[in-house]
Amino acid sequence: MPRNSSETKLEMHASEPLYKQVEKRILQCLAEGEWKPGDQLPTENQLAERFGVAVFTIRGGIRDLAEANILTRKQGKGTFVAKHTRQRQRYLFSRVFRNDGTQIFPERKLLSFEREPASDEVTAILGLQKQERPMIFRITGLLTVDEDPASTLDIMVPTKMFQGLTARVIREGQENLYAVYQDVCGINVIRIQESVYGTNARGSIARALKTAVNSPVLRVERIAYTYNDIPVEFRIRHLDATKYHYCCDEGSA
Repeated sequence: MPRNSSETKLEMHASEPLYKQVEKRILQCLAEGEWKPGDQLPTENQLAERFGVAVFTIRGGIRDLAEANILTRKQGKGTFVAKHTRQRQRYLFSRVFRNDGTQIFPERKLLSFEREPASDEVTAILGLQKQERPMIFRITGLLTVDEDPASTLDIMVPTKMFQGLTARVIREGQENLYAVYQDVCGINVIRIQESVYGTNARGSIARALKTAVNSPVLRVERIAYTYNDIPVEFRIRHLDATKYHYCCDEGSA
């Protein structure tokens, strides 16, 4: 049986450093489902033999993936695929703080869960095929702090990738939505990209946040990615800027 691309030896004379090739090859194995969240990887010696490189080269590739929270190292046990747990990584990507500097830990209230055609904008953002109007699940909700509204929530994910996702499993996965994606749909979010805009509260946004019309709000747009930089989720939040701010310090996330 021929080997697939993730099983072949690395290119010794390629311009890209070998440890970066190791990193990409491991990511490819993850994308192909060879190792799933929580699985233990082969030993460094086994990977070195598989890819035809030295052990220290394998360690270099694993180091970068561990620093990116894609892999985790456990002393005396080995290297494992990182897993979104219901509690430990609940606020891994949370960068919202009160204006006094304290981080907020909001609760999520699901308002609606619908299946609908993707707009042209969402089709482009999620890299969906345009031949047929692609379908998405649209999840709307409200994030609250001490029962006060803090942010609206509008999430869009492609139905083809998120089969099995329902309103019920979202409600039951209150602690961590990305853990739900992982456990129910086999989708592991490994990084996000966010853009923040200043705007004014209008109509339904003002009503949801219980704030005055035209009061300042932050619009936070997020694209979440799985392995090989494949976009899997687009979400929009509106935050009451009179109470909260966004912090881009990675150390605080």
